[in-house]
Order: sequence, then structure tokens, then C-alpha cells
Amino acid sequence: MSTHQNADAMRIDPGSAPGWTAAGTLLLPIAATAWPLPATPLSLDGIAFIPKLELHVTVVGRALGAELHEAGLRDAVVSACTPLDWRFVRCGHWLHLQARAGGRRRHSIIERIELPALGILYATLGALLGRQPPVPPAHVTLYTAGDEQGIGVPDAAALARRTVRRIDAGELGMH
Repeated sequence: MSTHQNADAMRIDPGSAPGWTAAGTLLLPIAATAWPLPATPLSLDGIAFIPKLELHVTVVGRALGAELHEAGLRDAVVSACTPLDWRFVRCGHWLHLQARAGGRRRHSIIERIELPALGILYATLGALLGRQPPVPPAHVTLYTAGDEQGIGVPDAAALARRTVRRIDAGELGMH
């Protein structure tokens, strides 16, 4: 994706650097002043979506986070994050995702972003681990249904499998 694809794309400073959560994920929090939260629930494709109460980018998911923790590399990852520029560009490319867990369906509406620091960090993770983990597709989850946590998207193949369809701005009330 290129910033030239969307004339309305804006570079966003998330306001902070990524940090580890109690669940073992590394998240880049996004300040509500930088990217306002969705204001109201949304009905799309016959599904009642609720807006997220906070926005973030998952930089490292649970599985890779557990591997990094077991290898004693969590502090090294934070050190690798510190000098990177975590600003990103909103691309205006929204997707409806679906996954099944425990016999029920979960849905998310995400917006793809350009986040160059993610690829740089993953090159460092590859050097630390001695293998190159896939770079997750950079995105922000805006709405969920069936599970407020959203849907994990660890790599491009998972994104392709979980994508129901692309969403137009008008369907989200953006014109």
C-alpha cells in the first residue's frame, strides 16, 4: 500500500511507543486525540458491531510474545522499539474480518495503516530469534462483534483467510 493511493491519508503520531501488556502482547497505543474513537455502534452485513473503547496497533501478538518472553528477549524488544519512529499513515482501506473460536463467530472492522517501523522491528526480531517471523499486517481494529478483543492477524495469510470483504467509507458513515 502506498500513501499515494489515498489523497486523504494523514500521518499520525500515536503519542507513545509500544509496550508489553499483562497478556504478553506488545501494543502501540493510539491517543484519542490523534485518532478519535468510533462514536456509535454500527450495523453492517446484518451484524451489530460495537466500537472499540481504545485504539492500538498489535505490534507483537500472543504467540510470538510468549516465544520472546521464554527466550528472555522482552527487554531487548523494548530497547529495539525505542529509537524507531512509530508514526503511521491511515490508508482509508477498511476490512470486515471474521474468525471462529469455540463454535462462535467473531467479527472485526479494521483499518489498514502504513507503519514502516513494524518492518524494521521485525528485522531486529529475526536477528534476535535466529529466524525471521512474518511481519503482521499493520492495522487498527475499530469495531468488534462476538468478542471485544477482536481477531488476531499474525501474518498476511491469516488476513486473507479472515477477510470477508472490503468496506467503503460510506458504509462507515464517512463521506
